[in-house]
Amino acid sequence: MSVTIKEIAHHTGLSIPTVGNILGRSGHRYNAQTRARVLEAAKELGYRPNASARSVRNGRFGCAALILSRSRQQTLSHIPVGLLDGLDDELAQHNMHLTVSRLTDEELSSQNFLPKVLREHTADGMIVNYTHQIPQPMLDVIHAHHAPAVWVNAKLAEDCVYPDDLAGARAATEMLLRLGHKRIALVHMVARLGWEGEIQSMRPHMHYSVIDRVAGFSEVMREAGHEPAFFSHDRFIETPDQIEAATALLSGTGRPTAIIAYSEIEAHAIVCAARVLGLSLPRDLSLIVFAPRDLPVLGYELSAAAVPTFEMGRRAVLMLLEKLKAPEVPRPPEPLAYSTISPATVGPPSI
Repeated sequence: MSVTIKEIAHHTGLSIPTVGNILGRSGHRYNAQTRARVLEAAKELGYRPNASARSVRNGRFGCAALILSRSRQQTLSHIPVGLLDGLDDELAQHNMHLTVSRLTDEELSSQNFLPKVLREHTADGMIVNYTHQIPQPMLDVIHAHHAPAVWVNAKLAEDCVYPDDLAGARAATEMLLRLGHKRIALVHMVARLGWEGEIQSMRPHMHYSVIDRVAGFSEVMREAGHEPAFFSHDRFIETPDQIEAATALLSGTGRPTAIIAYSEIEAHAIVCAARVLGLSLPRDLSLIVFAPRDLPVLGYELSAAAVPTFEMGRRAVLMLLEKLKAPEVPRPPEPLAYSTISPATVGPPSI
């Protein structure tokens, strides 16, 4: 059975209000000797603060809700490596914790969406990991009620934290050009690239990183006087077919001397294809992959354009804390810089 403030008061001979104030937020009003007496008794008796009572007093639960979609399209709420660590570490710095709420699109679009999350889940605010194809009614409800919400890994007009993929793609392309590469390809196995007018019209239907990586790559290549080369598909292809497609890309005298891979999926296929063809990295082929960290594949540590997922979690929490102070005030979008690319699988062209 939990120890009460009344029992501590009886044990110390002090009044209940005095003990309550010292164990609450008004201990500074009492001298050091009285505070020490109460705290020692609380420790001796095994007193634990009542979180529910404290939340009633403070008007806060000390909790942030991570909102995820239950959609069968799992990429809408993909949780990249490092994001949860960043969220949890920064919340802990502010004596807060994380709860997870997975909701269907119908629930997210409902007028009961906010009460369900903020009241039933006893959350102070929301960190929304719903990155694209966002239901408009969900946005409308959040805006109408000025709910404290921050979006991660989504590029919106306000209240969002996301990796700066445009700058990340530019940096990767510039690095390869400085080394002397001219035949550089951006590879994405599960989305059709290259038709930039068309891809812009598809922006609401795909993750912003697809569009921004194409744009950053294309800008730098054209600035250097080279036509950007894309290798992609208009449908998802299974792993054996990905390796076959990558093998075809790397065959012949006009093959790319350097590749920027959209994700780990493409990187694995390219390394397997290079192994089949007897190509060595980076001697015969330079490879950079967008990934949270350098990626081990078949004995290589692939050079990564390191997606700042940990920092994204941290910055989202800090933005949410600002939103809790003034939910009605929109916060400007916060793009996060990529770190320097390691030279592990990057070198000058051999052909």
